[in-house]
Parts: sequence; structure tokens; C-alpha cells
Amino acid sequence: MDKISDLPKIILHDILSRLPYEDAARTSVLSKAWHETWSSFPILVFDGSQGVLMDWKDRKDPLKIQENRRKANSFLKSVDRTLVRFHHHGFAIKEFNLSMMFFHPRFMPHRVDRWMKIVGESSSIQVLKLELELADCFFGCEFDSHAVDNYYYLPPDVLKAKSLTELVLLGRIRADKLIVNHRIRFPMLRILSLFEVYLGHEQALEDLISGCPMIEHLILEHCVGLENVKIHDLPKLKSAKFYGFREIHVDVPSLEYLHLRNDELEFPCDISIDKCRNLKVFFLGAARSVFVSNQWLRELFDKFPFLERLELSGCVTSESLMISSSRLKVLSFEACVELKEARIDAPNLESCRYSGQSSHMPAAMSFVNCSNQVDFDVVFATEFRIMDLKRLRAFFQNMAPRNVMVSLYLGIMRGSSIVFNEDVLQNVQVPLPRIKQLRLSVAEETEELCVLLINDLFWSFRPAIISLNVRLCSRIFLKLLLEKLRCNKEEERCCSSSQMKCWWHDLKDVKVRSSPKKYENLRDCEAFLDSLPINFSSPTLHLNFELEWDSLQ
Repeated sequence: MDKISDLPKIILHDILSRLPYEDAARTSVLSKAWHETWSSFPILVFDGSQGVLMDWKDRKDPLKIQENRRKANSFLKSVDRTLVRFHHHGFAIKEFNLSMMFFHPRFMPHRVDRWMKIVGESSSIQVLKLELELADCFFGCEFDSHAVDNYYYLPPDVLKAKSLTELVLLGRIRADKLIVNHRIRFPMLRILSLFEVYLGHEQALEDLISGCPMIEHLILEHCVGLENVKIHDLPKLKSAKFYGFREIHVDVPSLEYLHLRNDELEFPCDISIDKCRNLKVFFLGAARSVFVSNQWLRELFDKFPFLERLELSGCVTSESLMISSSRLKVLSFEACVELKEARIDAPNLESCRYSGQSSHMPAAMSFVNCSNQVDFDVVFATEFRIMDLKRLRAFFQNMAPRNVMVSLYLGIMRGSSIVFNEDVLQNVQVPLPRIKQLRLSVAEETEELCVLLINDLFWSFRPAIISLNVRLCSRIFLKLLLEKLRCNKEEERCCSSSQMKCWWHDLKDVKVRSSPKKYENLRDCEAFLDSLPINFSSPTLHLNFELEWDSLQ
């Protein structure tokens, strides 16, 4: 007997809330009891992007336009029916999540207004997420999708939702008139996220925030009409993200996480965050007005004595940096092209990451007074179709100390120009850097280049693990790699005239780990590859090869 179905609705709803939304929806077919439970489930998610697929090339196709209109109307009626039923039966609505990528400013505002009225009047509403993107010309009538007059005006009914704990607005939505003409008051709001929403001016943001004194997490990204952000009088604020503003002034001592980015703007960004003394995590992205120098770093760690994580992305830096902090645990550099040398003195450092192009990799990275358990993750991708393996090897040769555990990712595009190591190709014996994991994405399809690449990598490094996503690698590269790893060294005679043995003579054993399908050895992997059609689109398959080497030089 099914005893779970006899539990009170509130408990069954709690069970459904812990499942992925699609899985929760499937329970409606289990039994009549579960169907009734799903029919009154207080979390409502309407994703219009799944039903209405738009393609720019079809914008003037009458049949496509008619099909889009039919699907859009079907979606709108579905939302109508659900909300009317909830309103009629007095069902609670705890979360309302609406995403429409086909909003039309002439025909749909009144409909969304009606939905907001029902949601706003629900005394139990806690989460409201609204994403609206303009349909532009996909319904046969063109309009300017960037004109703010075509944005959806957030209606006053939203202000009735005093129980809101999370408000997320994304896309072509205007909140300025609602804020100017009404007193904003969300006394329980903990999370506020605004993405590309039209606010109009700085005062609108201040009026909005003043009515939400309990905010703990705040996100503002490219809000239209808003150039300057000033945040204060939020005693509960723990984390904040601000993207795309001219000025950012934050006076919140409770703040622990701050993410600033300015990558799409040419003008400098004035940043004032000195009052955030309890900051633990700081991400700075493409703020061209900030010059990351040794002095800037010293002042940063002095201002924020509890800083444990620092991430710099696309920043202008000195060629040489000295990072010294007793509390720093995580450090990351991404696309910092001016950086040539970094010296890191951080005894509590747990992980460090460098991501960039092979043509701009630093000459040296050294870890001073750091634990030998530091994880150093290095990511290099081709730039202008060039992968410089010679510089890559030099980068690892110059790294100190040599016992740092390194994970390396290499992404090589089809048709890339690869700069190989002359000393390796000439069999000059040199010390081999230690690589914990080598992650590869190789789309190259030229057999000769693939062979050279594989030999160059294994002559240059001795990775403990090789990781591949089969979908991101060419068939010829996969096939050659498997053949090389399976090579029978008793039969190989290719290195008989060389000064040093070929790399596979040091390879003692290869173990295969794969997911989601399980392959136990290299021959199984080769059989899988041979079974695919010539013009294959590989299923998602991750392969890990655990390599045991005879000696590490």
C-alpha cells in the first residue's frame, strides 16, 4: 500500500520542492492523489523558451511566423489557466517564475499585468522571478527592441507582495515609474537581482534599496539608465555583484563577497570600497581604471585583513607582481596579458589558477612559503590559431618549487599552428615537469600534426591523469592517442638510434575510467570509437586515463 500518498499535502509539497522541477511534474501521472498534489503545488515555473524557438533567418517566413504565434498563444493560455485555477481555489503561490523570450509590447502587457495581480495578492508569495525579452520582428510586426518605451512597465500590484524574500527581474522591464510613484516596501526581501532592467537614474536605486533593509545578496548588471551605484544602510548585506557602471561606492561593513566587472565599457570605473573591512572574497574584472601593482596589492591586503580569495580577470597589471598574504587561500589570474612574473608568498594558499593564451603566458610563477599541497590549475587555449608548446614547457620549467601539484588544460582548435619543442624533437634529455592532470580538447584533424602533438606532450610532461571530453576532440586525435597509449614497447624500434628512449618506454600501465558509460581498457575505447559513424556527433563521454610511469626524471 502506498502510504506516502496519504501524507498531508503540506508534506507532499515539501517532498516535491526538493526534486528537480521536471521530475516533480512527472509525479502527476503516478496516481490521482499525486495528480491532485501536483495541481496545487505552490511553486509555479513557466519557461516559454522551451516551446517557442526563434531563428533570425525565419523572421520573414509566413509559416514560421504563424507557427510562432500558435506556440506563443498556447503558452500564454497555459499560464492563464493555471493562475486562474489557483486564484479560484485559493491555492497558495510561494514561487512564481516566468521566462518569456517573445514578449510583445503591444499585445502582451495587459496579460502579464493580470498575472502579476494574482501573484501579488497571494499572501504566501516568497519568490518572484520575471524574465522578459522583446520578440522584435518574429511575429510579423517589427519594433525597436532597445527603445525603453517598448519595455514592460512593472505594475503596482507587485508591491502587494510584502512576503517576498527574493525578487529577480531580467530583461526588458521598467521599474523606474513604479519606484518614483509609489513607496517601495519589501520588509522581508533577502535577495534582489536586477539584470538589464531600466531604472532611469541613481535616485530610483536608492529609493528601491531603502525599502528593502534586510537584503543579504544584491546583484546589479547593466541596468539601463543607471551609471553610478551607491550602496549604504544595508546592515545585513553579505554579497554583491556590480557589472557595467561608471562609479561604484559601497559603504557596507558587513559585506564579505564582492564581484566587480566593467568589461563592456570603454570608460574607466571609479571604485570606492574601503569601508568593507570584512571582505573575504574579491573578484575584479576588466576595471581599466585600476592598475594592479605591488603597491595596490599591499594596500588591498591592508584594507581587507580577512581577504581569503582574490580573482583578477582582464586587469591591467605590472609585469612583475609580489602577492604576500597570511590569510589568502585562493588566487586566480585570467587574461592578465601584461603579467610576466608572479611571486606568491601565502602560507595558507590552497589553490591558484592561471588562465590565458599561450602567446601571453608568464615567464615564471613561484610559490614562496606555500604548502606543497597547493593545487595550481593552468588553462591555455589557442589564440589566433597558435599554440606555443615551446613556451608552455619553459613556463613549467621556470616554475618553483617543482613539487607544486599542477593541473593543465590545453585547448587546440582545428587548423591551429603549433610551435613544437626543438630540444624534444631532437631527443635532448631535460628534466620533466610534474603534471597531476592533463585535460585536453584537440579539434586538429591532420594526422601528422596529431602525432607530433602527442609525442611532444609526452616527451615534455609525465601526467598522472589524462582527461578528455570525447565530444570536444577530433576522431583522428582520439584514435592516435589510444594507439599510442596501447603501444607494445617490445615491438617498437623507433628509438633505437636516439640518444634517449621514446616516452612510452617509461609508461608501465594505463587504467581507464569513463562516464557515463563504463570502459575498462583501451581496446574497449577503440571499439567504441570504431563503432561511431564517420561523420559522428559523439555522445557525451568523459575518459580518464590513469598513467603509471616507470621513472620521473
